Amino acid sequence: MEDDIVRRDSVHAIVNALSDPHYAALRALILHLNRVQHRSQRNQMTASNLALIFGPTLTGVGAHNLADVGWQVRLVETLLLNATDIFDED
Repeated sequence: MEDDIVRRDSVHAIVNALSDPHYAALRALILHLNRVQHRSQRNQMTASNLALIFGPTLTGVGAHNLADVGWQVRLVETLLLNATDIFDED
């Protein structure tokens, strides 16, 4: 549990350090994907599934081994599961 809080707070700090255009783009995408995952009963797109799909794309880092994919997925899953804590909603 503490690890999840530390991870969320670390990701929050990194996201807040992004330039305004990058922050706005990431915010829009993550809040949209958050709405998608809230409908996972219908669409089967849980936070984990979305993170697996979008992790490598959003990080912009090629996944040359499974360890890279793991942290990419963990990052995006953290963003999705904590979207309203990390990003302000309009």
